[in-house]
Amino acid sequence: MLGSGVRSEEVLQLTMVNAVDQWVEESTRYRGEEESSLLDLVFTKKPEPPPVIQYLSPMGGSDHVTIEMQIQDEDGISYRDDYKVN
Repeated sequence: MLGSGVRSEEVLQLTMVNAVDQWVEESTRYRGEEESSLLDLVFTKKPEPPPVIQYLSPMGGSDHVTIEMQIQDEDGISYRDDYKVN
């Protein structure tokens, strides 16, 4: 099994080679007294303008926040997707 450092480097290399950006900047997992973690990632080709991301309360008994992301397409149409991130 690969260590987390190796996997992190592989993800970094993939994002650079494919010219994608990772937009989640806040912690997305909270469990009791443990330190919060940024575990959930959203990758896109670099849209203009950048997406609007809101971090909402978890759904049900999840320890992950709900991420709401709004992206404006090149044709000017705005899209909003709500995802429960696990």
